[in-house]
Amino acid sequence: MSKKILGIVCAVLAAAILWWPGSPGPGPKPPGPGKDLVSVTFDVYEDLWRKHATDTADKIKAGEFETDQEIWEYIAAAQAPARRVAFDDLAKSESEFFKGQGGWSLEAHETLLRKYAKESKNE
Repeated sequence: MSKKILGIVCAVLAAAILWWPGSPGPGPKPPGPGKDLVSVTFDVYEDLWRKHATDTADKIKAGEFETDQEIWEYIAAAQAPARRVAFDDLAKSESEFFKGQGGWSLEAHETLLRKYAKESKNE
């Protein structure tokens, strides 16, 4: 299977996973107690990653892959769409943060990254 076709198939599968029963749906789940946006983002990504791992394992069992290279390419092709979905709200939040700072700057980015690091220590 060519890489282009494989990429298209994986993008379609990633979209299907999002609307599959029991999936988190588009975008991050609402933060729970003690959950910051970064934690929620990674929870969504982890959920999508695990669902794709199950799909990949099912394809291996069904004999759809013949080499480890095919498996790694299939896994890699789905990671980008999953990251786009999982990190969308975080990216929007960062954009708003930078707007509130008068635009992007090294100092603003440092502040944001330190905020993320501090939040993880406070959970």
